[in-house]
Amino acid sequence: MKTMSKNQSTPAEQPVFHKVAENLYRLESSDGYYALLKRGGKQFRRSLKTKDRKLADRRLNELRAKIGSLKISADAKLNFQKAAKLWLETEKHSLSSNTVTRREMYFKGLSPNFGITPIRNIMVQDCDRWVKERGAGLASETFNHELDVMKSVFEFAFDRGLILSNPAKHIKRRKVVSKQIIVPSLEQFKQLVAAIRHADGHKGNQERNKDGANLVEFLAYSGARIGEVIGKGDANQKRPLYWSDVNFERNTIFLPGTKTESAPRTIPMTENLREHLLRMKAENKPEPTDRIIPTDSARKCLQTACAKLEMPEFTHHDFRHFFATTCIESGVDIPTVSRWLGHKDGGALAMKRYGHLRQEHSLAMIKKVNFDKPTNVIPLPKADDTKNGDKTSALDNRRAIAKAKASYRYAWWVSENPLEVFWGQLNEETMIVPAEKFLEIGKRVMSREVFKQELVDRSALADEFLERVPKMTLNEIFAKIPARQQDGDQHAAN
Repeated sequence: MKTMSKNQSTPAEQPVFHKVAENLYRLESSDGYYALLKRGGKQFRRSLKTKDRKLADRRLNELRAKIGSLKISADAKLNFQKAAKLWLETEKHSLSSNTVTRREMYFKGLSPNFGITPIRNIMVQDCDRWVKERGAGLASETFNHELDVMKSVFEFAFDRGLILSNPAKHIKRRKVVSKQIIVPSLEQFKQLVAAIRHADGHKGNQERNKDGANLVEFLAYSGARIGEVIGKGDANQKRPLYWSDVNFERNTIFLPGTKTESAPRTIPMTENLREHLLRMKAENKPEPTDRIIPTDSARKCLQTACAKLEMPEFTHHDFRHFFATTCIESGVDIPTVSRWLGHKDGGALAMKRYGHLRQEHSLAMIKKVNFDKPTNVIPLPKADDTKNGDKTSALDNRRAIAKAKASYRYAWWVSENPLEVFWGQLNEETMIVPAEKFLEIGKRVMSREVFKQELVDRSALADEFLERVPKMTLNEIFAKIPARQQDGDQHAAN
């Protein structure tokens, strides 16, 4: 560090520092304070980011403590590549083999910039250079993956006292534009299955093609990940699917999940999946310990069929999208679909990924949009249609109104108002919202602790709801749900 007296002159481009105390210097051009310390043969110069002497002294002491905690050992000489391998070894137990392979690939991308450099010598400027040199030519998703690995390695070194701070901490991830999902149509799905199943070839290939066709059908009817069905030989992967996982009596199937993506789960079988499995069972007469899909690799036969039919190159994961999209287009709510898929976010990912649905469905739905007076509204019973004190007539009236309300298709299940959710589910006698959430909302609405056994008697719950909820609140709910408006007026009048 260059120091000089006040009377000396120096070229403007050379920074001039004046020593004011042990390890403490002041930059002449800005009056800002800097620290200069040495440990283990390495010199540390850091800006203290202040012009205040007292604050500079405090930050100098903090920096001394940090530098004093640094490990001056063989570990301190680790280069980035070796530190990265050590970090990965500590993470391997919680990662799949595919994830480990991908991270090793990202290491290779980082190696030209950081590979053999001692990790304690890598500075902020080095990370900025990586952004300019390599980052400029990377796709946003690849850039983010490499950046995440880089930051993780530096955090690993920081936690072990090898470096003072993470030099890449300031670098922000890039925004990734979501790729458009191309979902096979129903016709494309059927054509592909037929093409795979009846593909030419010798006996061994025919068996493999049959397994490949069965796999595509299974994925399309269940929404399972391919790894959840065929498994992997790697110890870090979940096991494959066995016939013992199928329960025809309960109409459920157990999916083992993958270690890093989802928890094991039991899902109901669609009618198509049930028929598919029964047909496979009749053909093969398997033992409970046999694999449902005995093949380990079926990518080639799917690619061949796509090429033969001149279709987009669909992957097995696209049939998971096919399942999810079909469910949503059939009217299944997104939280339920999300649980079947093994998501843990309550439906956020499913909403983002499948909100677009398919073009065919979109064209069908647009035909239902009408800016004129609706013509399909069922006339509502009037308040005077019900005699006071006649509970039978009142019940019939409520049922008629509930039927009328269904024609409005009011999406009460996405409302942020728990009263609307409660009344919508209660009135339509459905379980779109999970039972647990319904019970929670019911307790909040009616302040009841004993509730579960009354779920079967929806009319009793409806009566109590109308009695307990304030009139002003009811009117607000009914205003949101046009088909209930007159029923609310009737109750208010009574």
